[in-house]
Amino acid sequence: MFQDGPIAQAVDQVKALGVSYFSAAGNQARTSYESPFRPSGTFFDIGFGLEEAHDFDPGPGIDTCQQITLPGGGQLSSVSFQWDQPFFSVGGPPGSQSDLDIVLTDAACNNLTIRGADGNVGGDPVEVFGVINRGQTAAFGLRILRRSGPPPGLMKTVLFGSSTLTINEFDTRSGASFGHNVARGGLGVGAADYRDTPAFGQSPPLIENFSSAGGTRILFDTAGNRLATFEVRAQPAITAPDGADTTFFGGSDPDGTGLPNFFGTSASAPHAAGVAALITDRNPSFGPDAIYSVLKGTAVDMDEPATAGFDTGFDFGTGFGLIQADAALAEVPAPPPPPAALPPPGPRPVATCQAGGGCGVLLACQDTNTLCTTSSISPCLPMP
Repeated sequence: MFQDGPIAQAVDQVKALGVSYFSAAGNQARTSYESPFRPSGTFFDIGFGLEEAHDFDPGPGIDTCQQITLPGGGQLSSVSFQWDQPFFSVGGPPGSQSDLDIVLTDAACNNLTIRGADGNVGGDPVEVFGVINRGQTAAFGLRILRRSGPPPGLMKTVLFGSSTLTINEFDTRSGASFGHNVARGGLGVGAADYRDTPAFGQSPPLIENFSSAGGTRILFDTAGNRLATFEVRAQPAITAPDGADTTFFGGSDPDGTGLPNFFGTSASAPHAAGVAALITDRNPSFGPDAIYSVLKGTAVDMDEPATAGFDTGFDFGTGFGLIQADAALAEVPAPPPPPAALPPPGPRPVATCQAGGGCGVLLACQDTNTLCTTSSISPCLPMP
């Protein structure tokens, strides 16, 4: 989350080779929690000895349990929990200096359900687990524990799963787009239902409520060195339509066309890439920077619903807005015509024979390989 991993680095590499790259922003909206580790003075044992719990309450109180709600039959397919220390798998030693764990419990944080509790020191600062709620809709608890090492200055969880999964308390509503989705060399793409766009009567267009917002901080370079100033990239950069008909995905047919619809930022990113292909077809000299600039500059401005008022220009929920293929192509000049062909060359001067043995120049003879003699003017003779 806080360092460009191998996929984000690959995005930058292919962009440097002249390739435009489009990445789905993600479908987690703002189901993300960010905070420094706040020591609570409260300790728990989940099988590795006593570990100090994080205090979720930013005020004077202490609360070591964050409640979330998971719908019946719903998935918490992945909880990705990371903290601000370098990844060994990206930059090599030293890796993580701290060992943290995260556990899912009942709503009161009494009974352990599942845990992410790998040993992290010298490795990667990440814990991941997933679970399916096979019962009724219910509240659960999350607890973050520090087993060893210094308290992190910044921690972040992103909850992947059912769209009705909610964070009930201490919700910082942080951006959930990270990793290669926000790589410097690519464009992160949010999603707008095609029916919620100006072509179908909705102006300004509306962002899908699941489309992931950006704003995740980059704290380390690829070697694991902490940056003097953290970087926040303008990602997602654009929004593109989703919900188009497909012939290969099963599922719902909300527009009643008889074909299932494909929703999500995984559907919107290919639409953006398709417009980039049209731009490249019109003018092959347009590289990634020019394509990105045209797409952003001709987008329809949209509002980020998580913030007050209309967000003019870029925002972390919708980027620069909904792309417009026709407007983008209108901004792309056709390549200049190829240079005119040169006229065919005229007769070439050639050496010919003249009286007295001197060689002159005669335009009428096309054979440049001639042999001079000492006789009077004679026909061109092949050179030996």
